[in-house]
Amino acid sequence: MMKRSVRLLGAAVLVSGMLQAGKDVVPAVAPVAPVEDYSAWYAGVGILWGSADLLHMQTSCGIEDDNYGMMVRAGYDFNQYFGIEARALGTFWGYDDFNGGAGFKHVGLYAKPQLPFADRFNLYGLLGYGWTHLDNDGGNAFAPDHTDWGFSWGIGLEIDLSDSKGDYIEHAGYDRPFDGYADQSKGWGLFVDFQQFWKDKKFPHPASGTCKGTLEAVSVGVMYHF
Repeated sequence: MMKRSVRLLGAAVLVSGMLQAGKDVVPAVAPVAPVEDYSAWYAGVGILWGSADLLHMQTSCGIEDDNYGMMVRAGYDFNQYFGIEARALGTFWGYDDFNGGAGFKHVGLYAKPQLPFADRFNLYGLLGYGWTHLDNDGGNAFAPDHTDWGFSWGIGLEIDLSDSKGDYIEHAGYDRPFDGYADQSKGWGLFVDFQQFWKDKKFPHPASGTCKGTLEAVSVGVMYHF
């Protein structure tokens, strides 16, 4: 009986010692990698040169006018190969009153396929749908005002001025695989693009019969990736 009690007492002391020792053990904590969120949103503003070329089909409704204005753009890059963009623009300066003074306005939404290259350059296209309004702001009484919804397209080049490769943090987590191109940059960039709104578009005019017109613009500006 005595031996049994001694064995039980020894076992109790051993268990107690193990429990006391466990209080000094610090549980291992796995390191948590910081998560870097690269915003895919961007916005830009620029100046533009616009060209309106309306040709007569039956009587004189001819305009050939170059003028200047501004544009704004904002978009979202899903990845380095595809984004969406909204843009609005208008011409307001440099009308040639003798040729009709053809200013125009445009608002549109575009799919933006793109191809980055050499780290800092991004070639992109614009394919979309928008509203375009042509103004007869000059002295040509036969030049029509015209408003239309329809397809338009463009092509352009972006130059990334940010240190997008330097934004990479080793051993960090990312909201999507880090590619180091413009869709994951933080900072300023430049852009230049060409856009066509109408190409030999035919439309009626009560004074001049049927006209057809081409509207195009070249834009240059700055952009910022958030």
